[in-house]
Amino acid sequence: MRIIRELLEFKPLNKKTDIHSALKFLSNIQKNKSIVFIISDFISPDYFKSLKISSSRHDITGIRIFDKSEKSIPNLGVIDVIDNETGDILTVNTASSKVRLAYENDYLSNVKTFESNFRRSGSGVINCGTEDSYVKKLLGYFKNR
Repeated sequence: MRIIRELLEFKPLNKKTDIHSALKFLSNIQKNKSIVFIISDFISPDYFKSLKISSSRHDITGIRIFDKSEKSIPNLGVIDVIDNETGDILTVNTASSKVRLAYENDYLSNVKTFESNFRRSGSGVINCGTEDSYVKKLLGYFKNR
C-alpha cells in the first residue's frame, strides 16, 4: 500500500517517457538482484538494449497500462490533439479512413514492440486496461509464474 500511495502522490519533473534512462538508472544504483515492475504505456524511444542488460541482473515485469479507447480514434472530423508529453498541438482529420487506420496500426505496432522487447529479454509482460482489476491481473500473473 505504501508503494501504491507513493506512486499516486508522485509528481514527475519531466512528462517525457524515457524507459532507457530509467533502466540505466536502475542498473547503476541497484547492484543486488531485485524484482522490478515498470509501469508505463511503453510509448518510448528504443529501450531494448538497456532492458536486456537490466533483465540479466533483475527479475523485470513490464506492466502496460492502456485505455481501450486508445486503440482507435472515431470519426470526429477535423480535431486538434495535444501530445501530453511535449505539449505539441496537431490538427488531425479523423474523417480520413487512412488517418484512422494509420493511428490503429501505430498503436498495434507499439503494443507488439512492448511485448516483443520484454519477451526477448526474458522479462514478464502484463497488459492492464484502465477498466481491468489490477489485483486480478497481478494474481493471475503470479499464479502462472
